[in-house]
Amino acid sequence: MIHLLVNATVLTMDDSLPVAQALAVKDGRIVEVGGTDEILWLREDDYELIDLEGRTVVPGFVDPHNHFSIGALETFWPDCRAADSVEDLQRLLAGAAAETPAGEWVRGVGYDHARLPGRRHPTRADLDAAVPDRPALLMHYSHHQAVASSRALAAAGITRATPDPAGGEIARDTSGEPTGLLFERALSAVEVASREGWEARFVEVARAATLRYAALGITTIQDAAVSPAMARRYAEARAAGALAIDVGEIRVGSRGWFDPPDDATPGAPVKLFADGGYRCAMRVGDRVSGFLFYDRAALAARMLAAWRAERNVVCHALGNLGVETAVGAIEDALAAAPSGRGRVRIDHAMFLDRALLARLVDLGVWTVVQPSFIWDHGGRSPSPDLMLRPFATAREAGLRQAFSSDYPCGENAPLLGIQAAVTRRTRQGEPAGLEEALPAEVALRAYTLDAARAAGLEADRGSLAPGKRADFLVLSADPLECRAEGIKDVRVLQTWVGGVRIVVRP
Repeated sequence: MIHLLVNATVLTMDDSLPVAQALAVKDGRIVEVGGTDEILWLREDDYELIDLEGRTVVPGFVDPHNHFSIGALETFWPDCRAADSVEDLQRLLAGAAAETPAGEWVRGVGYDHARLPGRRHPTRADLDAAVPDRPALLMHYSHHQAVASSRALAAAGITRATPDPAGGEIARDTSGEPTGLLFERALSAVEVASREGWEARFVEVARAATLRYAALGITTIQDAAVSPAMARRYAEARAAGALAIDVGEIRVGSRGWFDPPDDATPGAPVKLFADGGYRCAMRVGDRVSGFLFYDRAALAARMLAAWRAERNVVCHALGNLGVETAVGAIEDALAAAPSGRGRVRIDHAMFLDRALLARLVDLGVWTVVQPSFIWDHGGRSPSPDLMLRPFATAREAGLRQAFSSDYPCGENAPLLGIQAAVTRRTRQGEPAGLEEALPAEVALRAYTLDAARAAGLEADRGSLAPGKRADFLVLSADPLECRAEGIKDVRVLQTWVGGVRIVVRP
């Protein structure tokens, strides 16, 4: 059957025909894009005519840095984001323990220590009181720090004699005993152990999770932290037909998200962490803070090894020292293997100065940034010389820049992310670098065609052109024409993935 969608405003993201009125779809591909009369000529014996009554059509959103598997599994665990006290957290964990199958770890997600009295993190004793009979883990909203109970620490072999790993820290009290708070690579062992049993139930939640993504207009993602165990779960989900959208995998190792991906499943891109997340590597004047996971030479060596194995590299680099290290490593790796330029990108690049931005531009690699962090966190730079999420400045300098969510670390909805990039305002309406605001058209492209380019998928998706996969959305309003503060309220009425309409909203 051929589907003829007519009487629309089609924002194609294709420079040869930026705006059209209709498109034809058959066998999962776009047959033609053009005027309504032109498309009507393509009628066949078996066809469906869809009059969109002037609504707006855009390419399906592409999210090249998402944590789908983490977010899907988190539907099993209590959401602690609204907790305002340790007692709130304890009630949530105790309630979860009553419903957690025997033998499984108890896990809570999303707590924010800034909401708690004194801005203090919970301790192992707080978790022990709520869950005395089995290991428990409470993940911070950043997913870069967590609190483990005494049983969890024991299961992971963490004692007062355990040294801090490179790129992490075990918080300790004045006597040297671990408090339960673990930063970055120090949380790897407990995090992996806490979800091992739960991962067997991934297929249970994968279908519903992908439908939630489709309802937001997301048709393609790259899961940015897929362990060997999760790669097997993805294979099971695909075999069961449980994935309603297209999911690519960026692989990590079995020891944890932040650890070297030495045993990552072959084939797909690998992820390398230059620095931490919540405690990223920063240099402000003479002061250095945060966690750097590799030095320049070690990171370059890992990139070269990946390229020689014909693998692409996604490099997490957030703080300016982390980005500086990643840029230097890429420069060195390219000197040894110039063909690797198309095999590496940098994700986050949150803090930049102008000299570092110029080096990024000279490299010609893609950066994948997260505008929804503006909505959630706002923030300001720690130094006049450092720019925080400098989207407009980066664009003017010629940086290749795409958008993503980093969900569940950031908001999942692309339309909200686009609004944040256009308004540069927080959830509370506070300004967050108004001078770095982008035009709506640029922000929309960053979540469609540019995101596909950063993911290496531009030949197949990201724009609406003949021959491309028929991934597109029907929206309730034109995000380029509505007021900037209303972009997040534009509704996704239909989502088509591979020529199949999978979500319909009234």
